[in-house]
Amino acid sequence: MYRQYRLTMLMALIGLFVVIALSPAEEKPRRGGVLTWLEYADPARLDLHSESPLSVLQAVAGVYSGLLQYGPDNLDQWGPDLAERWEVSADGLEYIFHLRRGVTWHDGQPFTAADVKASLDRITNPDFRSPRCGTMIKPLVERTDIIDDHTVKVRLKLPTSTFLPAIASAWCRIVPKHILERDGDLTQPKSIIGTGPFKFKRYVRDNVIEWERNENYYNSELPYLDGVKQFVLKERSTQVAAAKAGQILLWNVGPPMRKGEAEELQQARGDSADVYLWPTGAIGVVYMHHEKAPFDNPEIRRAVHLAIDRHDIFARAYEGSGTPCVILDPQLFPDYALSVEEVNQTPGCRQPKNEDLAEAKRLMQQNAPDGFDLDVVVRALGPFYTDPAQLIVQQLRAIGIRGTLRTMESAAGFAAYARGDFHFIGGQGTLINSPDVHDPFSFIFHSKGGRNYSHYADAKIDELMDRGLRETDTAKRQAIYQELQRYILLQPLPQLTLGWYSGWFYVDKRVRNFKPSKLQYEGLTHAKLWLAK
Repeated sequence: MYRQYRLTMLMALIGLFVVIALSPAEEKPRRGGVLTWLEYADPARLDLHSESPLSVLQAVAGVYSGLLQYGPDNLDQWGPDLAERWEVSADGLEYIFHLRRGVTWHDGQPFTAADVKASLDRITNPDFRSPRCGTMIKPLVERTDIIDDHTVKVRLKLPTSTFLPAIASAWCRIVPKHILERDGDLTQPKSIIGTGPFKFKRYVRDNVIEWERNENYYNSELPYLDGVKQFVLKERSTQVAAAKAGQILLWNVGPPMRKGEAEELQQARGDSADVYLWPTGAIGVVYMHHEKAPFDNPEIRRAVHLAIDRHDIFARAYEGSGTPCVILDPQLFPDYALSVEEVNQTPGCRQPKNEDLAEAKRLMQQNAPDGFDLDVVVRALGPFYTDPAQLIVQQLRAIGIRGTLRTMESAAGFAAYARGDFHFIGGQGTLINSPDVHDPFSFIFHSKGGRNYSHYADAKIDELMDRGLRETDTAKRQAIYQELQRYILLQPLPQLTLGWYSGWFYVDKRVRNFKPSKLQYEGLTHAKLWLAK
């Protein structure tokens, strides 16, 4: 017996910082024009199934479609995309997806159930590293079967409410089987063939990425734009200058502006632009490689946890935006997050720092009396990463750790992190992929998490997460994830949570129908955006 679904599921709404001026109701969408958009880093490799940087997803977001999607009307709801409807068995273990007919890939080949199976089999293959979609659905999906050309059945390992929100993620897009068979992967521009509202036009490294309108998109009314042009601008001064000059019309993803930069931009643009404060949906984490000395010693890691002043970092480096120390952002997960007051009473987060610093110095005297030199690395993404990392270097000097800050090009940095080629990462943000509370834990703290860079395994963390994934009772699930937060806050883990980021973004008022999403990975296809004259 199956239950049938045609409507989207409404996510719990989160309080907004600001209301963006949207298109007047009487305005009719205008066709044509090219949206210019900030791409904050060069993606290098374009395979969204095997990569994790936002820059990769941004480069191809409008090219692909998924079984489900967030939007396009309400970016905080998931609903149909390539699957028009779906059915769920009474035991919650089988999902049957009915696919749209007449959909073609950008090269003219027909889209069928074989493409869905090839995509899901690839992502869930134990030997395939898929740090985003794979982290979400590998623990859930047992197998995918083809019923006919337009129907697929997905069998789960366990009944869970997290499957549909996960499969709707922009990281879980469906890719063409024939291109996988031809090219082996999707890293190169020639392989970027989708069914989405835009076709991939060109990619010039460190310069520009362009899409053009897909005239054969399954929704014949969309997209309104003729194309999208992403300018790869890595330096913060260049990014702000491009926004001030109107070279870019949209800056809604990537490292946000700080307050002073936002004020400078708003003053320059006046009434022609909106500059808005928004939660990024990203958690900042410092990483210590627990298999490399001295961080193989948990007492050294504990000293670092105590010495780093996260409140000072958020006050100075982020000019007061964001929420330091918390494992879950109370604005994004109000029913699950520990209160800020409780978190701020824990070691490493309590103020003033006198007691924590004294204990950190004692631990260092016992375990590394002469201190040690330390290579602190961050990706070269401007002050959003370098400013807090410099503060961390200064704070660690107080306990005898002599750090030197080193920056790496964005893609090279991610590659090094994935190889475990580091001692100390001075801060890395991770965006959530779905609205489910399980998401940030699965990526950062689980032993197989895509952002658990040194593959640290804590049996209790894995056990609590497994219970949380299986639990269907809301009150019991809340208790599990609150216990998990309390446990993490007190452990000398290689992952040290800095907190959750907020920041300032920008949209030119010529861009109509723009709505910021609470999931920064969503709403990036731009299928329903249009440009006023």
